[in-house]
Amino acid sequence: MPEAENLCYLIENKIVFIPEKQCLVHVYSHEQIKLKPTASLCLLLLLRNHAEIVTQNELLAFAWGESHRQVSFNAFYQSILSLRKAFLQMNVEKQIITTIPRKGLLIQQEISVEEKQEALIVPEVDIIPTKISGEVEVDEVTSKKRTALNLTETVIIMFTVLIVGLLIYPQLSSKHYFSGYVESKNYGGQCHYFLNDDASNHIRHEGFIKQHPEMCNDDKYLYITAYPETKNISIITCATSMELSHDNSCQSVYYPRYDSK
Repeated sequence: MPEAENLCYLIENKIVFIPEKQCLVHVYSHEQIKLKPTASLCLLLLLRNHAEIVTQNELLAFAWGESHRQVSFNAFYQSILSLRKAFLQMNVEKQIITTIPRKGLLIQQEISVEEKQEALIVPEVDIIPTKISGEVEVDEVTSKKRTALNLTETVIIMFTVLIVGLLIYPQLSSKHYFSGYVESKNYGGQCHYFLNDDASNHIRHEGFIKQHPEMCNDDKYLYITAYPETKNISIITCATSMELSHDNSCQSVYYPRYDSK
């Protein structure tokens, strides 16, 4: 395997980003988070341009390729939000990705980023399991059964898979990242609150809402990401619902050590 394919990035001396495997790995706990392909490419470009602003158009062109002109704002922002959420889940206190209004995104100079060889940091990732005794014989029997399929059966199977794929793909592709957020019914006013549903409880979300009533105005949509196990809180304020609009205006606010008590 070429040396470049083994290249990874050590972030803040505890999180390893492996571009080839599109995942983040915690150096100490060995927790792994699989990233979406577009989110992984966005992170890669930001790391390559450490401490430099990368425009939204540059990120879109790099991550989505030739189809980037058809990508909605929501799709782009979902990829960036998924990266921030991944770092939150790994208990990274600093804000790794910073938004520069009307300019783009960057990873600040103060964030430690080092290029490393994957095997030197996380040699246990994706280790090929040892083949157990008798496994070869099972594979050989299975292989012989597969070769018994005639051409007609093969065509039928391929046609069935194609039809099922055409039926399922629209449902999968239409799934929205923010579908993982639930609307809070406890707070009214001049805005709409949405809380990440994968948290074990929403106590910290509610504490933040009570302490910051000034953020609720002009019928805004607030997406709050917080977990009981971490001090980090991420807020995204949008002009309209993420699920309803392809042309939205949003701002993000990050609290690395927020105490809602």
